[in-house]
Amino acid sequence: MPTVYELSDFFERYTTEIAVLAGFSVLLFFLALFGLPLIIIAIPANYFVRPKNHRLDRYGHPVVTAILLAAKNILGLVFIVIGIVLLFMPGQGLLAIFAGIMLLNFPGKRRLELAIICRPSISRAIGWIRSRAKKPPLILPDEC
Repeated sequence: MPTVYELSDFFERYTTEIAVLAGFSVLLFFLALFGLPLIIIAIPANYFVRPKNHRLDRYGHPVVTAILLAAKNILGLVFIVIGIVLLFMPGQGLLAIFAGIMLLNFPGKRRLELAIICRPSISRAIGWIRSRAKKPPLILPDEC
């Protein structure tokens, strides 16, 4: 068991690192607090039951499409990293990971999304956020 002197010495030695980690923690908390609901609200109610549209020319020019797809995938990776960190800190880690997965493009994405959204705790939390924003609930497939 560390003594008070040892703890005091530790905090004095690593004050800067502790402050940076605390600041990072607060930043992640607020990013998850405000960013996650925006993504969840933007999901169309029929997202999980409609056929997927794989058109890559939906934004017009191919360069614009490539830039927007890259930005969307980078944002998805950021939310996954935030979600993993939030699993060990106060916050909605699983919801952040789910939002990140929804933003990414990769094979098997639909199956993974359904495995996550079919969890009762996740679907309840998403339903609550959508109801607070006066959005219709998500229509889930029969597999759930």
